[in-house]
Amino acid sequence: MHPLLRALLSTWDWRWDILLVLAIFATLYTTGWWRLRKRSKQTKLANRARLAAYWGGLITLAVALMSPIDPLGGQLFFMHMVQHLLTIMVAAPLLWLGAPFPFLLWGLPKRARTIATQQFRRNSPLRSILVTLTQPAVSWLFFIAIYVGWHDPNFYDLALVHPWVHDLEHITFFASAMLLWWHVIGAGPHLHSAPIWGRIAMLIGIIPANMGIGIIIATADKVIYSYYATVPHIWGFTAVEDQSLAGVIMWIPGSMMLILAVLLLLSQALRGTDENPPTPVADWDRDEAMVAPGLEHRVVQNKWRRLKTPSPLHPSDVS
Repeated sequence: MHPLLRALLSTWDWRWDILLVLAIFATLYTTGWWRLRKRSKQTKLANRARLAAYWGGLITLAVALMSPIDPLGGQLFFMHMVQHLLTIMVAAPLLWLGAPFPFLLWGLPKRARTIATQQFRRNSPLRSILVTLTQPAVSWLFFIAIYVGWHDPNFYDLALVHPWVHDLEHITFFASAMLLWWHVIGAGPHLHSAPIWGRIAMLIGIIPANMGIGIIIATADKVIYSYYATVPHIWGFTAVEDQSLAGVIMWIPGSMMLILAVLLLLSQALRGTDENPPTPVADWDRDEAMVAPGLEHRVVQNKWRRLKTPSPLHPSDVS
């Protein structure tokens, strides 16, 4: 093996807890994707782009959390910032672009899938709780609180000193990012009605906070996070230079990712392609409703035509 490749692999921290979680979700998603692709006889739902996006999100998470980026983040502030950007601005949106909800359900055994889908029926207690706790405004505030709060010097230094606090930081960063991008991308399950202009507003509302913190860190003439003043300086960076680079990474690339998402949504809105899905209705979890857009709609419509009753399903409920 090449010495450089051996060095790179040896610095990976193959944490069993992270590997187990990633392996479970990769297996469920891929199994469900394959089942739906065979069942639907078409590729509109189970297409390769979604599979690639989801796997891209999982790989990005693995790189952010287990690659040399993680230990380097303990010595270089700017590497820690890269780690956060990969988790929040890259991995989370990629996972939702993979439309994971129907595929993860179809990756489960039939009995487990039936139990899981029952939890999302209109009158289920879990659905009611989720609808209340994941309102777009609540999700946005939760993201802002987590994003800004962890950049407080006391909390940030605490996370760098104590591994369990560092893990909590990553978990809350990722959870809040998943909630935010779920609304922004509009992936299933469709528990809320979020118009495209509301999603744009959510992103625009984050940009000032992201830019403000980045500018403060980039232009500070003293070390803000005392931990980085106590560790050995590598690659020729002083603590202040390292801090300035970290602030620039948060300020410019971080903000540009948000702006890019805004521009993509604006383009969608101007083309008039904003399909604001209706509130999911009863029986959305029937087998026909979870196959693929088009096929399940025709199957259900044929059944309901015979009963002379309008179909209660909408193709977007599975997206």
